[in-house]
Amino acid sequence: INNKKSRLLIGLNKLTDTKGLVSVMQDELVVLQPQIVQTQVEVEDMMKQITIDKESIAITKAQVEIEEKNANEKADAAKLIADDAQKDLAEAIPALEEAVKCLNDLKKSDIDEVKSLKTPPSGVVLTIKVCCLMFDIKPIKKNDPNQPGKKIDDYWEAGQKGLLTDAKIFLNNLMTFDKDNIPDRIIKSISVFMDDPTFTPAAIERSSKACTAICMWSRAMYKYHFVALGVAPKRARLKEAEDELAIVMEQLSKAKSSLKLVNDRLESLEKAYNEAIEKKDMLVKKEASCKIQLSNADKLIGGLGGEEIRWRETVEKLSESSNNLLGDIIISAATISYLGSFTGEFRNDLINNWRNQLKSNEILHTQSCNIELTLSDPIKLRSWHVNSLPSDSISIQNALIMDNTRRWPLLIDPQGQ
Repeated sequence: INNKKSRLLIGLNKLTDTKGLVSVMQDELVVLQPQIVQTQVEVEDMMKQITIDKESIAITKAQVEIEEKNANEKADAAKLIADDAQKDLAEAIPALEEAVKCLNDLKKSDIDEVKSLKTPPSGVVLTIKVCCLMFDIKPIKKNDPNQPGKKIDDYWEAGQKGLLTDAKIFLNNLMTFDKDNIPDRIIKSISVFMDDPTFTPAAIERSSKACTAICMWSRAMYKYHFVALGVAPKRARLKEAEDELAIVMEQLSKAKSSLKLVNDRLESLEKAYNEAIEKKDMLVKKEASCKIQLSNADKLIGGLGGEEIRWRETVEKLSESSNNLLGDIIISAATISYLGSFTGEFRNDLINNWRNQLKSNEILHTQSCNIELTLSDPIKLRSWHVNSLPSDSISIQNALIMDNTRRWPLLIDPQGQ
């Protein structure tokens, strides 16, 4: 009884759950359909915006390419000017570097040695004179010993006081001399010495090591000046080209920034578009799945709708049978134990008497309970009939008594009564 009741209750619960799922799926479909429509609208809007942004990117990209080409041309032109200027400067650079190297080799003691000379050689005097002219130090006026009443320019004493007083400062002034801005008057004043055979590094070297380096430095400054004059127009053109290049590079930077913003926006939009497409596909698949499940559920409910009523009635009957099980089993057990040797009429009288006893003792039982209703299995009973068991009530009771007893029963043959 419990097994049958359990199976039927499982079936009824499945039907109830299916009806609940149908209701849920119907609600989902009501929600899904507007979402699909809205997502489709969003996808179409994003596709339109993507088309617009792609057109904007094409325009911006073309502009960037033009700006980039212009910038490259300006950069190439500036490089040519710079290379040309550097080529001219390269003529003076070796002499300048050699002079600087010699200056680096000088020591404070070398300068002090020159300063301490009481009667300096002519090469030393000449070098200090040129150096005074370079640093625009005025000579000291002295009487000309050869021509009384006339004055001569003494650059040696002026150099001792104005240049050689502090060797470290003098060397630093030589190293940091502003070679790019030497006044023309200074260049003019020293030009006469540049062709003087006595004012060459080889000639001065015989007089002083320190003055040799100063001589090389002076000649290098003189040569660099004229090279710089030739380079100045090129430097001006280079400055102009670099300024133009800076403007173009700024424009290019702005164009690239604008292109990057549009590209980033397009990338973000395409990502959102792909996500919207995936969402739409997911919603469409979910809608299709809901429709299939809903169709299957409708078929299940439709096919088993009539059975549900019968199952519920059967469950109620089985619940009642379960409550009446004790009384029904008592009747069946008494029938098996005591009624095999009696006739059908006497059996019915005893069973009716037992039912009255159950009722008086308030033991629940089925109203017309007997062994046939309580213990018979329709499938097994049909098998017995197929194998020649008579269909009368006594024969069926005897078969049930034989099938359920533990001992050999004594039975009345209904056909031989």
